[in-house]
Amino acid sequence: MNNIRIVLVKVVIVTILFFVLTNCSSAQQTPEQPVDVINAIRNTLELPNLPQEFVETTRMLNSPSGDLQVEVYQDSEGRKYSIYLEINQVVEIDARSIILSISPDIQSLSSDELKAKALNYANAVIPDFETQQSSLVYDEGEKGDNYFYSWYGEMQSGYMNRPFLQIGMNKSGVLFAFYNTLSITK
Repeated sequence: MNNIRIVLVKVVIVTILFFVLTNCSSAQQTPEQPVDVINAIRNTLELPNLPQEFVETTRMLNSPSGDLQVEVYQDSEGRKYSIYLEINQVVEIDARSIILSISPDIQSLSSDELKAKALNYANAVIPDFETQQSSLVYDEGEKGDNYFYSWYGEMQSGYMNRPFLQIGMNKSGVLFAFYNTLSITK
């Protein structure tokens, strides 16, 4: 009788361990993990696939509410990716740290080429961008060798900022700034 109890206890323990290990491994493989979300947008925005690590959980001041909680990851060149986990979306890429490493002699794209590239990125990151575009206010600007393309939504009551999409690129077409709060409903 004791041998049967020992066998039953072992079977129960093995079964529990199996379920625990199975649930842990499947949780690590979900496509909504921050690293997967970052990898998807890096492919879309033609950014290098570099190692990244978690930096912090913080608030995104540029979000409509001004306090959107995001997780920040940084790649080995210094790009910071802010992810809004509630919708598994990269809402900001801060790559200003790479601007100094871009050679001033690098070949420049024309303003039309840069604008077309920004528009391609916008269409790629927001599936219904063409539909939304007519209701957005468009603005572009430049500071030295850096160009900015922005689309703004309407200011909502109680918000600190308008929802917007902004793409910042160096004259070479290298992306150094990205904000997308158009999908944020908080």
